[in-house]
Amino acid sequence: MTTNPKDNAQKNGLTIENLSIFGGKQQFADTIVNCPNQPEPELIPEVDIDHLPQSTTPLIGRKIELTQLTEAFTHPSKRLAILVAAGGIGKSALTDEWLQQIAERNYYGKTYIFGWSFYSQGSHTTFTNSQPFFSAVLPFLGMSEIPKDEIEKARLLARCLQQKPCLLILDGLEPLQYPENLQNMSGELQDSALKEFIACFRRTASNSFLLLSSRQPLVELNKWHSEHYLSLPLETLPHDDGALLLEQLGVTGNTAERQAISKDLNGHALSLVLMGHLLSEHHQGDFHYARELPPLTSAHGSSDAEKDSRHALRVLDYYDSLQDETSRYFLQLLGLFDRPMSHSEKTVLIKQAQHAELLRALTEKQWQIVQKRLEKNGLLLGRKGKFKRLEWDTHPIIRSYFGQKFKENHPSAFRQAHLTLFEYYQKVPEKKYPDTLEKMAPLYQAVVHGCLAKQYRQAFQLYWRRICRNGGKNGNNVYYSLYKLGAYSNDLKSLAEFFPFGWEVPDKNLIEDEQAEILATCSFCLMSLGRFQEAITPRKTCLSMHYNVRDWLELSSDSQNLVDLYLPIGNLEQANSAMQQGFRYSLLSKDIRQQMINKSYLGTVLHRKGKLTDAYVCFQEARKLQRKRGYDELYSLSGFWHCSLLLDTVIDEYDLKKIIVLKTKQSNELKTATPLNDLAYNLLTIASAYLALNEMSHAGDAFKQAVQQIQKSNMIHCIPPFYLLRANFYLISDQLDLAKADLETVLEIIECYSMHLYAVDYLLIHGRYCLDINDHDAALENYEEAKNLIQETGYHLRDAEQDLLAAMICQQRETIAGKDSNVYLQKTKKRIEEIGQWGLLRVIERDFPEQ
Repeated sequence: MTTNPKDNAQKNGLTIENLSIFGGKQQFADTIVNCPNQPEPELIPEVDIDHLPQSTTPLIGRKIELTQLTEAFTHPSKRLAILVAAGGIGKSALTDEWLQQIAERNYYGKTYIFGWSFYSQGSHTTFTNSQPFFSAVLPFLGMSEIPKDEIEKARLLARCLQQKPCLLILDGLEPLQYPENLQNMSGELQDSALKEFIACFRRTASNSFLLLSSRQPLVELNKWHSEHYLSLPLETLPHDDGALLLEQLGVTGNTAERQAISKDLNGHALSLVLMGHLLSEHHQGDFHYARELPPLTSAHGSSDAEKDSRHALRVLDYYDSLQDETSRYFLQLLGLFDRPMSHSEKTVLIKQAQHAELLRALTEKQWQIVQKRLEKNGLLLGRKGKFKRLEWDTHPIIRSYFGQKFKENHPSAFRQAHLTLFEYYQKVPEKKYPDTLEKMAPLYQAVVHGCLAKQYRQAFQLYWRRICRNGGKNGNNVYYSLYKLGAYSNDLKSLAEFFPFGWEVPDKNLIEDEQAEILATCSFCLMSLGRFQEAITPRKTCLSMHYNVRDWLELSSDSQNLVDLYLPIGNLEQANSAMQQGFRYSLLSKDIRQQMINKSYLGTVLHRKGKLTDAYVCFQEARKLQRKRGYDELYSLSGFWHCSLLLDTVIDEYDLKKIIVLKTKQSNELKTATPLNDLAYNLLTIASAYLALNEMSHAGDAFKQAVQQIQKSNMIHCIPPFYLLRANFYLISDQLDLAKADLETVLEIIECYSMHLYAVDYLLIHGRYCLDINDHDAALENYEEAKNLIQETGYHLRDAEQDLLAAMICQQRETIAGKDSNVYLQKTKKRIEEIGQWGLLRVIERDFPEQ
């Protein structure tokens, strides 16, 4: 809810209308400003916390936690707090009470208060995202122009919080985190935009404060200094407090008897609230009936993370056995959603869903009775504000429980209800083909409900034709939502519903072509969101499907796409294997273009593995194939990779100048038609060649243009080489502040996307930067980390540069592992000679002139 300054004026006996006695609005403002004895008016903060969940449990105890939150919020060096607890422990109740307390102090000077909950999104889908959050918070903070790129949205929000003192509450992060049982990624954010926002917020000073809550710790906070944030794990209620809570809910018995109930429910707040309401409604609060609670079984789940919230399912089992059918069926309809049920959704379900037959006969008065009873029992959240109820919602655990019961006990009616929503949402947009994300939202919802209705083929056709705009009169594939709107998260969220068991196998009701298309699109969306590791599985499944029908052309393309995933994460062995097989597929396809591209891909993999002679042969073969197609030289990404190899292997000035002439000519010829990233790669090649020639002015101009060009493309996974090579240029030209800025920028991208290959490049360049600022210990740490990562990834192109960094460190530290600078320098030269990396001799001549 947004605070209205007009309401505040009315509380003080003033309205905007009666300000005319001061001579009108402007004169009144001037009067206040010019009156020397007038106290400065208190700023009225803008507040929107309607997106936060309503508390289903009254707050009992937690005084220490409330104090700790306020102390962190008002501490000059604290910028973040996180509440960690299982579902139903009372995170929402604590947050709600704390917000009420600080509201009485006018939020301690914060001018914007915004809250958002992610948890409710995660009930049905295997994928959820932060896109709706950014679409809501940025306009709230006054941003009228919102970028399409999700990473840019994250950075814009971080900049906003720098400029405006804000309290931002992000509730229920767990759907955006990798699960705790996932090795090496437990608790890490899988949402790229939110991950980027946390990183930017950490490194940019501001007067804003972030309150997070989740069911599991947040890995990204490991990078924060402990003095800058508060981690507040919430335990279950002490049994004294549990007994007090039951007493407040009308449960009889003495303290020890109520404590026994609390012990049985392990002090789980939501379970206690439900039990208290149950005993009060059905047994006049008699504590003896708590003994009828069914035992905890495997049917209530087995997750250690949710061991306490399983008690709520026991109580709900008990509750459901006593529930009247009208209330039960209404709660089961709520379980159809991963969000609150809107008025329009309720209307169409009551009218058309088979499961709503009992509800159709209710009068308005009877409806009110049902709703009030459910509210009183803690099974339905109360309405917001004083106006007519516009949505119906409950705690996610309760919603999930009744949704599962609906699906298990009435499978046919469950599917028919979702079918009703599927048909309804297809008709909501005014245009058949909406042209904005906001107007397309009902179609995304329709896809989700269509899948839950098991109408997979119809849902796919809706996605394919009206969201992607594919398969038109000419059979063209436009991919409107992806290429025009950049809606990777939105598409992925709806496509997730086609995968009942993760990203590996789509539903078998789809024909093979549809399955393959969904797999390929999901992999592309995951890659575009920087989730390379997850994108591998659907891409490999897609490859298997194309192999079954011997579609050699698609198999060749699939192999390239796999390499696009393997390279950034530094899995060079898998990339090499995929590309060797991919070239064989391209030969079978007899498609010269695919053969040329695959040879270039194989060449760049071999180049990075340090096999420069083999890589050179591959690129020469790719050039021959390109000439068969009527082109003189390789261009686009293949051309960039080829020139990168040349820059590593040639040292003659004439050859370097030839590279500049070639790429300048290609840029001029393709300037109007070439994709933005093609032009960016040409500029980066030209800049690197100028740097090799020591023509620093020309190099600087070209690097600047290259970075600007790649930024326009919004292809975030292509960006690291641009910042890394420019940072290297700045380092060589002794522009340390600019080098530092580029290194910091690229590090955030590398960490956000887990790009281990580029992490090696970063460590080697940053190690030299550390030497330039006389931080020898940090330089040594960079060297050791790079050495380990090279072995882990197989990125042996950097072996010589690793030894060269060691030689530079030894010039200032005497030895590393008992070896001096000269030993490492000789190792470098030997490696250069072994693989033909002659371009690195230019670096030795520059940094070791006496050698």
